[in-house]
Amino acid sequence: MKITAIIPAAGTGSRYSRTKNKLLENLNGLPVIVNTLQVISSVQEINDIIICTSIDLIDEIRNITQIYKLNKVKDVILGGKTRQESVFIGLKFINTNPDYVIIHDGARPLIDKEIIHNSISTAQKNGAAIVAVPVKDTIKKVNNHTKQVIDTLNREELWNIQTPQIFNYAEILAGHIKYKDENFTDDSGIIEKMGLPVHIVMGSYKNIKITTQEDLQIAEILSNKKL
Repeated sequence: MKITAIIPAAGTGSRYSRTKNKLLENLNGLPVIVNTLQVISSVQEINDIIICTSIDLIDEIRNITQIYKLNKVKDVILGGKTRQESVFIGLKFINTNPDYVIIHDGARPLIDKEIIHNSISTAQKNGAAIVAVPVKDTIKKVNNHTKQVIDTLNREELWNIQTPQIFNYAEILAGHIKYKDENFTDDSGIIEKMGLPVHIVMGSYKNIKITTQEDLQIAEILSNKKL
């Protein structure tokens, strides 16, 4: 079995800072992206890694992968304007014909190795596997124009979706080709639209995506705390 990891890392990070990129910020003495890549690289089943990033980061991330000897990184390539476009570029770049691809956000450095193993096992048995955690809060559907509550959703059926997400390579590539002109923020949505099954793997509330500077502070606390 061959597995290639695609790491979307082309976001502008404008919600984090106009002058700093969150992927290069320090977390436990290492750049955020290095924390992420070290966990992905440590998974034996993953053969190689492709990073899809922005023109501003491509050279620096290439240098970082060499400095930290991240030897599973096959290449760092230019991503697209949207997350979907970046992943699609990564999928087309693959020339090793893997059985599965694992897609994981570069800005989720606290992913647990065991969760990745569980995701791979679930994908092998059931098809597409996505990491998620149950929603803790009450969620209401609201009319965006009037701000009137339309409905209170059943919390028992709601999950916060994270990454990694694992797919059969041929299926996710076909989906990206078919829906390339749409703007999915979640790759499993493409598989769902194709009518194929997607299964949840229990994630972790520690597996946060660093979007704001407060998220980085939280990540620092979580990474040094045994939960």
